[in-house]
Amino acid sequence: MSFHRERPGRRAAVAAWLSSALLAAGAGGAAAQRSASPDGFDWRGGEPTLTAFDGGFRLTPVLRLDADAVSFFGQDRPGGFRSGANLRRARVGAEGGIGGAFEYSFIWDFGGSDPNDWSSIYEAQVAYTGLGWGTVRLGAFKLRHLPEFSGSSFDLPFLERAAISNLAASVASGDTRVALGFETRGERWVGSLYVTDGVLSERNDGGQRGVAGRLAVLAVDRPGAQLQLGFNGAWRFETDGRGRASFGDYPELRVDSRQFLDTGPLRADAAHAVGPEVNAQLGPLVLEAVWQSLGVDAPAAGGGGDRRFEGWYVQGIHPLLGPGRRRDARTGVWARPGVSGEALDPAAGRFGALEIAGRYSTADLRDGSTRGGRQRVWSAALNWFPRDDLRITAQYANGTIDLNGRDRDFQAVGLRIAFNL
Repeated sequence: MSFHRERPGRRAAVAAWLSSALLAAGAGGAAAQRSASPDGFDWRGGEPTLTAFDGGFRLTPVLRLDADAVSFFGQDRPGGFRSGANLRRARVGAEGGIGGAFEYSFIWDFGGSDPNDWSSIYEAQVAYTGLGWGTVRLGAFKLRHLPEFSGSSFDLPFLERAAISNLAASVASGDTRVALGFETRGERWVGSLYVTDGVLSERNDGGQRGVAGRLAVLAVDRPGAQLQLGFNGAWRFETDGRGRASFGDYPELRVDSRQFLDTGPLRADAAHAVGPEVNAQLGPLVLEAVWQSLGVDAPAAGGGGDRRFEGWYVQGIHPLLGPGRRRDARTGVWARPGVSGEALDPAAGRFGALEIAGRYSTADLRDGSTRGGRQRVWSAALNWFPRDDLRITAQYANGTIDLNGRDRDFQAVGLRIAFNL
């Protein structure tokens, strides 16, 4: 069994095509000011939408582009991290609804996947929402299993998720996971539970079976103070037939394909990831902390013994200009600032939203004879949202990877320009 890992890739041709599409979309949005009609094409909430059959069918195009550039420095030592640029995400597809009870999405990703592939399916799913208080979802999609996977990646305060989130998600959730699941929410809580298969974008990954879920409760909800407590877990109980497992991740950046934080293949009957999460908002300050315990259960004969790893992160986000973040009751995460009324217009004194974020994360993949390394990263980021569909991020990262005498230190500066229609 080999856990899914995202790999960096470059798609210059697609980036050029998408750039042209973005300009066309922006021009179309500015020109489309007509009133809504029951059927036909219109711009609703800033999104182009096609409706048919007296509004019973809705289709909205999906267009997402994340372009990254990262520069590592102090890497004169042989085998050091490489600087570069990466088309991190280039997603094209459609989503919408059928009647009042079904939703669907079908999305390709032309960036950030296997460089030997021109494209891969990122999402193909259908959901039944007729319950009102819950949703049944089937297909390949991103599971709401961890805080950093429960909301949109466009809302992340840093270029990448913390390493421990990727490691825990690799057990039985994450992006493009084939699953059947149930998502529910109340006024002050959210929950999810899925049965899962392999990862759609990974070759030879269809023989895996697992479960994953999350429960988060808003324990305190007062003006100027919110506290949410949660717990999440994932269990892989059936491998792909090879009886192997591995954990590995990048240094929270995606322009170098090498992974120094890596256990290598381990004999395994099962694997799991469990841990608590805490989210809080104190005035404009948003805080988040997650701890995860990772485990590999070895076969009784010749397995080399069980393995236990761990990791955690803590982060804070504070607005500098414009509105701050607010809790999304559907997902139980603090979403990006809404700037629809504060969109960039210097003549009117509007400059969008600007926020600063800081994070410390660590992941330790050392236990017994398995020496997968320990990674520690300090990160600081500045996020500017001039419009709801545009984000510009500058980030500094300072990290250390302990590798039994082959330690690697790094510093890096990264830049991302992201568009999300």
